[in-house]
Amino acid sequence: MNATGGPIYQVIVRDITDQIAQGGLKPGDRLESELSLAERYGVSRMTLRQALGELESSGLVVRRHGSGTFVSRPRRLQRSVNQLGAFHEEMGLEAQTIETRLLTQEVITPDDEVAADLRLAPGQTTAHLVRLRILEGSPIAVQESWIPYLLAPGLGRDGLIDGSLYKTLKERADLEVSTAEQAVTASAADARLAALLQVPEGSPVMSIRRVSSAANGSPIEVAESHTVPSLPLIVRLER
Repeated sequence: MNATGGPIYQVIVRDITDQIAQGGLKPGDRLESELSLAERYGVSRMTLRQALGELESSGLVVRRHGSGTFVSRPRRLQRSVNQLGAFHEEMGLEAQTIETRLLTQEVITPDDEVAADLRLAPGQTTAHLVRLRILEGSPIAVQESWIPYLLAPGLGRDGLIDGSLYKTLKERADLEVSTAEQAVTASAADARLAALLQVPEGSPVMSIRRVSSAANGSPIEVAESHTVPSLPLIVRLER
């Protein structure tokens, strides 16, 4: 225990964290050897390794066998839409990395534009879902989807499998998105969107409107996605 009553290794964690935050240790820098650090802090190598383990778990450092411990390089977030897939796949991340909060799940009669895109007859309803995507504690996207109710009635009441709409459609309704057309625009966050994304009202956001279809051309989903401007959209072009 140290003078503050906390574990000794936490002193090391805080000190190295401060050095990284203040620029004394920069991304890619190699830390001193475990032996040198242990001697500097006056602790055992076991205590030092406990501190390095916590720093690595928080993503601040990376330990490479045979090379040493290095300050992590900031991960560049981006969203790729070169291939249809779940949101975490577009981000190039593991599914468990993205937290999904289902904010709205209801059955509604959509507006005329959505109804036309889904080729609905007058009076037909849709499952309406609104999801908030969160990465490392920060909201990065709000996604709103409309799916013809008759295609997957359970969407109006049941939860999503692993937070993924596409996985849920595949496993519960044997529906798979094959193609999509989308429009990308810049817009200003209204009060509701600003609150969800934790940005000032009027802040720029990237908006994507997508109409997804099955292999036979039948529309499955209309989706509107709004992401923070720090999340660039990557599109691969080939000639």
